[in-house]
Amino acid sequence: MTNTQAPATAEGPTQHTQNQAPPTIHQAMALVMRDVRNVEKNGRNNSQNYSFRGVDDAIAALAQPLRDHGVFMTPEVLDCESESRGKMNAVRMRVAFHFYGPAGDSVRAVTMGEASDVADKASNKAMSAALKYALIHTFMIPVDAKSLDDGDRDHPVGHRSPADTYMERLRKPMVWNNPSALAAMHAEVKADGLLNAMVQGPDGETTLGELIVARGKSLKEAAAEREAQRTEEAPKAAAQVAAEHGVAQPPAESGPAPGAAETAVQQGGLAEDEMLDKLFLQAIANRSNVGVLEQIIAGAKQERVIERMVDGPPPARERMTFGALLDLLLADAQAMSQERNAA
Repeated sequence: MTNTQAPATAEGPTQHTQNQAPPTIHQAMALVMRDVRNVEKNGRNNSQNYSFRGVDDAIAALAQPLRDHGVFMTPEVLDCESESRGKMNAVRMRVAFHFYGPAGDSVRAVTMGEASDVADKASNKAMSAALKYALIHTFMIPVDAKSLDDGDRDHPVGHRSPADTYMERLRKPMVWNNPSALAAMHAEVKADGLLNAMVQGPDGETTLGELIVARGKSLKEAAAEREAQRTEEAPKAAAQVAAEHGVAQPPAESGPAPGAAETAVQQGGLAEDEMLDKLFLQAIANRSNVGVLEQIIAGAKQERVIERMVDGPPPARERMTFGALLDLLLADAQAMSQERNAA
């Protein structure tokens, strides 16, 4: 007597006897789809405030139905691209997944996977992403209890986190290049409890607080370097201008220093021409110092040399009053001061 087995039902796995042909891969996959449960977003990214469904959830949902109906899968990487994004390694790959059934036939599903990582896990993550969507799309796994085509609607692109809002503000030049604005933002971030929120900075992943502090420190160091360079170049510039205008350069001890102009105007015994030359050189040497230039202007008025004619700035060197030249130097110094404050 031949023992025959009824077709598989929802109550049990696929079975067949020696006299019954095994199901094709298409039939077996249809039975797997019937038995698979839904996959919800059980994962949580707390730093960026979004939910996700991981590849482990999809594998867990399919593992038993695939075993029950004799279906297995093998992956094949068709092509792979990689690039560096700062300190991040990014990988994009196209993967074919071959599903084999009890009869030995197969079908193929091709999906894309893309991921980034600061170490050596970018390829692993990209492979996992490709596998997750291959399983979900091939077997039409319900993504939650309500729908089959919900997608990743809780992805951070859809729901922005508070840290994302701060990052958008931080990227604006008026904040990114302004130490005062950075300090104010740091205080806001601290008040909101987001100093340790993970964000993607120019050099890779970091915390929001560390990114703001590092940027502010960089701006202050750059401003200090510019100021040091101007101070170092001032005596050389004064000597060059003195040579171009044919006047004697004052001794080193009377060089650029706060209060130098005040000391000069107290020396009433100097002849008018000598006083003009002295104040002229001090103005050139201190052309980036607003306070000293204002003292020199007051001294020139006191010594009555403000209306004396001098050579203007190169290359034209047009003749102008000493007062007009001082006004030009003061305007430039004030502009540089505003630039340093905004940097």
